[in-house]
Amino acid sequence: MKPFSLSLALVLSMGMAAKADTISIQVGYAPGGSFDLVSRLVADHLGAFLPGNPEVIVENVPGAGSLKVAKMLMADPATDGMVLGSVNPALALLPFLEPENTDFDPTKAHYIATMSQESSYCITPKSTGIETFDQFLQSGAKVGATGKASSTYSYPAAIKTAFGANIEIVTGFEGSAEIDLAMERGDLQGRCGITAANLVEADMLTRYTVLGEIGTTPSAVGPKAEFILDKVSDPATKAALTLIFSAADIHHPFIVAPATSPERVAELRAAFDAMVADPGFQEDAKTRGYLLGYRSGAEVDAVIAGLLATDPAIKDLAHQMVQ
Repeated sequence: MKPFSLSLALVLSMGMAAKADTISIQVGYAPGGSFDLVSRLVADHLGAFLPGNPEVIVENVPGAGSLKVAKMLMADPATDGMVLGSVNPALALLPFLEPENTDFDPTKAHYIATMSQESSYCITPKSTGIETFDQFLQSGAKVGATGKASSTYSYPAAIKTAFGANIEIVTGFEGSAEIDLAMERGDLQGRCGITAANLVEADMLTRYTVLGEIGTTPSAVGPKAEFILDKVSDPATKAALTLIFSAADIHHPFIVAPATSPERVAELRAAFDAMVADPGFQEDAKTRGYLLGYRSGAEVDAVIAGLLATDPAIKDLAHQMVQ
């Protein structure tokens, strides 16, 4: 029996070792925001579609509007793709919004998928008395942002420039939950860059006024609000603003390090594709109030390539608008 017992123990230990492999999703924001919520949804399902059914855990690594996590992954020499980053979609625009910032290169990072493509909104607490987008533009409101590399900054900065708005952008928040708390306290009067799913999931529509919709096309499912691009008449300004708002087309992306092997990238992309097609995942997403607008990694690559190929004059104007 001893040889059999030893062999059985070895087999069991090997199985346990295989199961011990853990994938980490590092979220570039503090707990409680949309990037955290969608990462936890993915973590609950992704392992079932990967070889060995690894455990998937979520780690919050807030900093600089998710640029901290992105920088860490850019420098990561690992090829196994065991760490994924949940980062802000605006990072894909850094080559022209912040060309001096070379910490993240969207053409070198591997985009595995994006979980949604939906409009964002500008909102204000009802207690401010601001009822329209035009009032907001002249209100002197303080608007919260996580960092200059994030859409919570680029959206209001572009709006401020395009409309000559009297608003102030306050950066340094670790996540959207902190921004929302500051609005509840009255320290901030606005936020530009919140999705319809967040507004509904957090029951914010009872306490906030939705002022304007940020996106490249009007949403068919979100709250009714003025579509901001429709308020812009100058063609060049509208084109630059559209480019900045295009981050909404790849909302909630997941990336892995540039060093990740092609085989592992393909494996992760296939796992995301299979997960999103699974009825159990779809039902869980619906239960959590998450609006799926999935794009595969290859589709995200195509979107980013298109953005980077935009007319240089429009890219330069977009850069000027977010300074």
